[in-house]
Amino acid sequence: MASIKTPGSIFAKLIEANNNGKKQEGASRGDGFCYFLGGRSSGKSTLLNRFLYPTRVEVPKPSEGLEYTYARKPSNYDHEKKDLAHIWEVGGSQEFAEDFAQGEAGFLNPKQVTTSVVVIVVDLSDPSSVLPTLLGWLDRIKAKLAATFGKFEKKGLAFPEQLRQRAKAKLYSHNEDKDIVSHSGVPIVIAATKYDTFHGSDSEVKKVMARMLRYVAHSNGAFLTYLGNLHTPETASRALSLESRLMENFSRLMNQLIFTGLEKRPSCKLEPHFDHAGPIMVPAGADRFKDIGRPRSVVDSNLMAGQLEWQELYEKFFPPKAGAAGKAAKLVIDKQYAEPEVDLMRQRKQQELEAFLRDTEAAKELAKKRLAAMRQGSGHQAATANGDAKKKPPSGSSKSKKPG
Repeated sequence: MASIKTPGSIFAKLIEANNNGKKQEGASRGDGFCYFLGGRSSGKSTLLNRFLYPTRVEVPKPSEGLEYTYARKPSNYDHEKKDLAHIWEVGGSQEFAEDFAQGEAGFLNPKQVTTSVVVIVVDLSDPSSVLPTLLGWLDRIKAKLAATFGKFEKKGLAFPEQLRQRAKAKLYSHNEDKDIVSHSGVPIVIAATKYDTFHGSDSEVKKVMARMLRYVAHSNGAFLTYLGNLHTPETASRALSLESRLMENFSRLMNQLIFTGLEKRPSCKLEPHFDHAGPIMVPAGADRFKDIGRPRSVVDSNLMAGQLEWQELYEKFFPPKAGAAGKAAKLVIDKQYAEPEVDLMRQRKQQELEAFLRDTEAAKELAKKRLAAMRQGSGHQAATANGDAKKKPPSGSSKSKKPG
């Protein structure tokens, strides 16, 4: 009997045909794209580091601006090749976040949107920042997707709606709220970090935070998980801890979303956990509005009204800090990345730009003064002409006489 791997054997041909079929099935997916978003010091760098390097001891430096890394794993369709995922971490000021989200090239553009995953990191150790950070990034994501999907729709392509329907089918097919939820078409994961500093809070405080996060996550078709003790690497003694199991669950979910996407329904290692007394973990499609409830009204299809109710209650429990709405700090570049020649050229260009802006502003002011003078002169000439016209009757005119 011929060996299974003997060239030309029926078994070898079947294996080759099967591999070719898998290659064709997965050929259209391409590289994955993942974005870690959130506020300053929320734990983005630590969470990303723990996801990529579970046993690494080093604590990563806080990110400033845009940082890039990548991940590889054996392909699901061809084990001789590896799938590639491009991962961006967005840090720095709020102004930088706005610029990045509105940019054409780096965020959820038409070439990336089909295989993109977005992680919004919120900081439970700073409760008053959680909802503003979450809603701010959700708004940016929706605005960017609207712009990207609009480009497809202008060409008459139904692709955006197909992505939304895919998310609805894979995540919410058995959920009673599937027709109410806003399905973006792109997997969104809400990671609430530093639970280890929040778990000792009052029960009512934890309840409001959990219900609010569940409502926003469910409304937007997002995954939600609490995470804690991220600075502690994976060890044998930590393997059975709750924090370790939550992180392992998060890593498994991210691997599926980044490298497989929503072609298959994601599966979590842990059962959903809704009890606010402990760390909650709610996969997309596992929650229900009637289980979450609303602070004042009965549950209905008006998602914005429900969000406003939760936001009002949230702000009573977690009032914004004084000066939180002030101007964000500017982007600072670490000294280790300094390049004297580049920095000198940048300084010169900055000076040229400032001089150009000063000259432009001076030219504008001069133009305004000239325009005002011209208007004043025109008005004076018009007034003089009107006065002369009143003094001198029109040529050829005569006084009319009454009939005798």
